[in-house]
Amino acid sequence: MAEQAGRRGEQGAREPSAPRPPVRSLLITVALLSLALVFVTGVNYQTAVRVAEETLGNQGIGISLELAAEAWSREGRDAVALQALVADQHRRDVAYLAIMDRDGTVLAHSNPRLVGTPSQDAVVRSVAETGQLTGRLVTLGTGEEVYELTVPFHVPAPGMAEPFHTRQPQFRILRLALHTAPARQIVHHALFQVILVALMVLVLLSVSGWQVRTLRRYLRLQTEAAHQERLAALGSMAAVLAHEIRNPLGAIKGLAQFLGEKRTEEPAQTEMTQTIATEATRLERLVNDLLAYARPRAPKRLVMDVAISVREVLDVVRPIAATAGVTLHLAASDGVATVHANPEQLKQVLSNLVLNGLQAMPQGGTLTVGVRGIRTEPGAVPEGRQIGVTVTDTGPGIPAADLPRIFEPFYTTKAKGTGLGLAICQQIVEAHGGTIRVEHTGPGGTTIVVMLPQETPEHG
Repeated sequence: MAEQAGRRGEQGAREPSAPRPPVRSLLITVALLSLALVFVTGVNYQTAVRVAEETLGNQGIGISLELAAEAWSREGRDAVALQALVADQHRRDVAYLAIMDRDGTVLAHSNPRLVGTPSQDAVVRSVAETGQLTGRLVTLGTGEEVYELTVPFHVPAPGMAEPFHTRQPQFRILRLALHTAPARQIVHHALFQVILVALMVLVLLSVSGWQVRTLRRYLRLQTEAAHQERLAALGSMAAVLAHEIRNPLGAIKGLAQFLGEKRTEEPAQTEMTQTIATEATRLERLVNDLLAYARPRAPKRLVMDVAISVREVLDVVRPIAATAGVTLHLAASDGVATVHANPEQLKQVLSNLVLNGLQAMPQGGTLTVGVRGIRTEPGAVPEGRQIGVTVTDTGPGIPAADLPRIFEPFYTTKAKGTGLGLAICQQIVEAHGGTIRVEHTGPGGTTIVVMLPQETPEHG
């Protein structure tokens, strides 16, 4: 029966866990897709803006060529002829039209009141000097944004004696302003696409975040279920062990102690008797630890002072510490350090941590236990007012390779360790709504911190 239970427990402990979905890869993939979508949409928007400007520029050049051809056909040569040419233009896409001399004097304008006024600016000077057209977006006094194109403009030179086709053209500057409404439609359409894609990305990220939270919750519940299943198998095995092994162990231990109390002249027999009693005690402790881990009891909480429990534990281990050459210190802050906890279980945690600290200093050292009140920020675990207990030794520290596994059951680096001490501590602390962790470790020693909430947890 014990062998069957042992096989069931071993199978439960070694049963491979289900493959975990790649949550991090999923998040990275969604983020990269979202960034790529936003980037492509942004590029499309920039392209639409550039296409709109090029469309306005090509439209302005086309109108300029038409006006130049019409000026040649009319043989426009003076300001009156040019003003007539401008006045005959009725284009819905043109905001205003002006023809200027090289020095910037307005020779003709769609607003006749501006004829004769100087219009010298940097753009006019640049076109007059280089002969290169210039286009830009400007805002009129009415608040309308127009596309202003300034181009070289050639008209027939005056002189009736020469044939029309042999006359040298006169250099003028044509400035026309185009309404940007058609081009704005292209840009607005692209902007609408940007807004739509941004909303889609937000929805995608929100849904992905919700899915990831749901998946993580499912994985956590799955892990807890698997853990409970392993504990159930381990509990069955522990119950059989307690029944089949504890009674024989008690008999062996009792007989060994009885034989050890008898005086004998053979030192080897006395040593063997003590060894039998010691090993029987160790096996009994292993069975008790196995039962405590496999069948954890719900803590019956009472209002207790942590500092008092620490003092009691230190008083118990003081003879062991004196033998090992270890000095014990208690650093308790002023004030009430009360928590809602099970006194017996809390002492078990403190005893395990203190004994581990003593065992880490076989050549002597200092063991300090600190108790202080802490208030954490909202969202921390545990949250609110807490009592922190720190156990600090001056030993060699925990090796980096062992650090990630010290709270795993049955993992130990000690020759006669059970590997359940810290696992039981973690189980008890978490059942009280607290946390336990290694705060510091290294050649100068190790510090383990236990955080317990002062308020009773809702699930407790």
